[in-house]
Amino acid sequence: MANVSAAGSVASQLMVARWQSFARWWLAGLQEIVPQAWRTWADSEAPPQVRVRRVGETIICRLTSAAGALDARLPAAGFDSGALAIWLEQQGLTREGVIVGPVIARDQFFVRELSVPTAALGVLPKILDQEVLRRTPFQLSEIWHAAAAVAGGSNDVVTMCHWIIRKDRAEVVLAELGLMAGEVDFLAVGDSGGDVVPVISFRGSGEEDPPWSGRAVRLLAGATLLACVCGAAVFEWRQASVAAAIESELAEARRGAQSGRDGIDPVGRLLAMRADVSVLEVWAELSRILPDHTFLTESRIADSKVTMTGFSSDAARLVRIIDQSPLFSGAALTAAITPDATEHKDRFSISFRVRGGRPSASSRSGSQ
Repeated sequence: MANVSAAGSVASQLMVARWQSFARWWLAGLQEIVPQAWRTWADSEAPPQVRVRRVGETIICRLTSAAGALDARLPAAGFDSGALAIWLEQQGLTREGVIVGPVIARDQFFVRELSVPTAALGVLPKILDQEVLRRTPFQLSEIWHAAAAVAGGSNDVVTMCHWIIRKDRAEVVLAELGLMAGEVDFLAVGDSGGDVVPVISFRGSGEEDPPWSGRAVRLLAGATLLACVCGAAVFEWRQASVAAAIESELAEARRGAQSGRDGIDPVGRLLAMRADVSVLEVWAELSRILPDHTFLTESRIADSKVTMTGFSSDAARLVRIIDQSPLFSGAALTAAITPDATEHKDRFSISFRVRGGRPSASSRSGSQ
């Protein structure tokens, strides 16, 4: 069995000494707002403890639990871990649900007092190991040892009692009780006054974990769980609200798409079509405003912009004529006017835009 670490026990005792009053106040206030059913669940005590000692030919088992203390006297002959388990079953308990330890006479222990700085409690196991190697004749492999805080000391220094017992001595006592080292959870010491104190623990005992601290941990765990559940519920509600809003918007978009392409209702589509200027209207207006001595060789209509090329006897005046039309705007020459010897006219290239909308045909070209 590995050497026992006492750092956790000492730290717990110091924390209890300093914060016990605060914890009691906090628990008292918490009990006022916690439902009774929750308090009943949280008020469960530390695991029951069984201390076993031998007196003559009798084994005395003392069971300590939240219900109180119970003593049983069993014959030493035939007593072992199996007999202990049967007795615990008769009490409505199981071996796994209790902690068991033998009571060993104080004279079987080698006891030393030492002072440990509070800042060094984190490395207490190493300090105890060095104390054994340097100040005792024992080897670590042949003993069990641990330390517990005692009265005295100060805020900076903790006075401790270092309990050391040889494994062979402890195993003799265990054999007299019908137990083995692997079947116990702690070693306790008994004095002539009848007091029994666990001094070496192989696992956490109820006295190292006070009932109030266990209740505090359970209540905090319950509060944390409740907060997590409430947070998850709020998150799910929020997600459901967002999903419903998105679904509503999608349904509205689908209804709009079914009413007409691009989400425009039939009436809107008719008005949009009526607002467009057709190619025929563009040609009709050009035929009306262009002089008779002017003819086109090429024209192109795209996105409400018209580009045309042709010949005219008075090409310079065409820009002004086109701008005066109520259907056209922004007329400008796109190339220089050049005389043509064959046609005996001026060659021109003009572009302009259609007012009031785009032509219904996106792109057209032609020659005349």
